[in-house]
Amino acid sequence: MKKSLLFIFLSCILLLSACGSETQGSTGGSFFKDGIADFISSTYILQDVVSSQERSQEISEIYVAENKSIDDVANELQDYEKPREVSEKKDDKQVLIYQDTFVILTPDEDNSANTMVEISTYDFVRNNYSPDFFDGLFVLWLLDDVLDVDDWGKKQRNKCTSNQDDCYQGYSSSGGSFKTGGTSTVRGGTSSVRGGGPGTGK
Repeated sequence: MKKSLLFIFLSCILLLSACGSETQGSTGGSFFKDGIADFISSTYILQDVVSSQERSQEISEIYVAENKSIDDVANELQDYEKPREVSEKKDDKQVLIYQDTFVILTPDEDNSANTMVEISTYDFVRNNYSPDFFDGLFVLWLLDDVLDVDDWGKKQRNKCTSNQDDCYQGYSSSGGSFKTGGTSTVRGGTSSVRGGGPGTGK
């Protein structure tokens, strides 16, 4: 009887350990689970995470690529995985669209040697971004197609005109919050949060 109880006890411990390892591996580093997100979360430094207050599944993660230009980062990303669409670089911005995510590259305002790498869900871009952010980067019909919304640019611009605070202007302009967005979950990231998940470095 004692041996049976011991066996059951040890089996439970092993099962819990296995579940714990699986959970840690599936949530560490990033909310996103595609290949390019894995590359970004393991290569660059997590700086901040922004989510919509109204729809928590709409997420944007912000990373810092230290001592790398926008061109350097864009080349690294494309070498790792070919995007669905790539914009031209204009006004110190470049956007790469992957199967499930937008990757937005902008200069780090705190250090011109660095590049900010923002990775956003389609839903976050569709419901929160100002279409003006993409002026000169993509034609609006392409964004209509990618975001699967007829006249997305026109509809979103009307929303932004009604209340500019409702629209996200990119991390460097809007920071970690905007009217329909909650507060950031990570602030002031350092190299010690490389690859850390949301909540790291709070």
